[in-house]
Amino acid sequence: MKYLCIASSWINALTDEFSEHGLDVSQITHGLPGFHQGSFSENDRLDLLSARILWHRAARLSNDPLLGARIGLSPNYRSVGVLAPLIWHSENLLTALHNISKYQSLISENGAFRYENTTEGCIRCLYEETPAALPASIQQILSVTVASIMVIKTLSGKKARINKLIVPEGTPVNGLSGLLSLHVVSEGKQVGFELQLNEAELKQAIPGCDDALYRMCLEYANTLLAEKDKGMAMIQQIRRYVSNHGMLRAEVTGCAEALCIHPRALQRQLENAGTSFRKLKDEVLKEHALSAINQATDIKTIAEQLGYTELSGFYRIFKGWFGITPKKALKEGVLNSKK
Repeated sequence: MKYLCIASSWINALTDEFSEHGLDVSQITHGLPGFHQGSFSENDRLDLLSARILWHRAARLSNDPLLGARIGLSPNYRSVGVLAPLIWHSENLLTALHNISKYQSLISENGAFRYENTTEGCIRCLYEETPAALPASIQQILSVTVASIMVIKTLSGKKARINKLIVPEGTPVNGLSGLLSLHVVSEGKQVGFELQLNEAELKQAIPGCDDALYRMCLEYANTLLAEKDKGMAMIQQIRRYVSNHGMLRAEVTGCAEALCIHPRALQRQLENAGTSFRKLKDEVLKEHALSAINQATDIKTIAEQLGYTELSGFYRIFKGWFGITPKKALKEGVLNSKK
């Protein structure tokens, strides 16, 4: 599927940036599905949990509290993929920003911006992360936010003003303000990332946009999004089957029968979507284990919920997933970066 190639380009552009910032990519990607010697396969799908683990590991390895911002400033257009021509040829910045939000899932499922109009002629751009067992690293959201700021500055010739950037408590406000030359404020732990923009300035035409090329890119992006949505619908069906049929004990033959499809045909469809029944089952087990750990559930209970009859087997698989034992995870948390 072409959308897999687009997503893999984004992932490899990101790991290249990690390397440029002196981080050990092999350590960041160790044990994550789809990676081979630090490079992500163009035929594989990176699940949301693994993508977040990637960023949490990078944040823990880095001594830079503005790592995400520096990566967001990078002019690596591979990280934008199919969105690049769609953005550049939108009729105005407001349309470009809405396109970024709509087609963001082609390169990342972490979340997207939501836009709200105010009575003062201001548009609030609020980042909403996709709910998951592991919250996104602040550095991950910071990189997306800063990349969006760069799009606004570039397409407007630095004419569109960013009135304010609101960040969560703990983000280095002064350093970020100096790096971006923006008014940056922090408004508490429960506040996410938000941009405040001038609506009139966003509605000004983008110089050099080509409507014919835009329509062609829009049609292509819609085709890719429809393909991905179809694959994701099937993936969600299988994930639900695994959750409801014994987790570890769930088998592909029973799943195929429930979906009224031959097991080989199901595996081929999953392969085309960049995954397999085994990988999806592994995803479900990891997410359930992580959620249970976050709720301080007893380790033996977690193992039983996942379908393990031997506690030692659960310990081995858990350490393979997260690099620490369940007991240590209960005490210290799993992969929660300090930045």
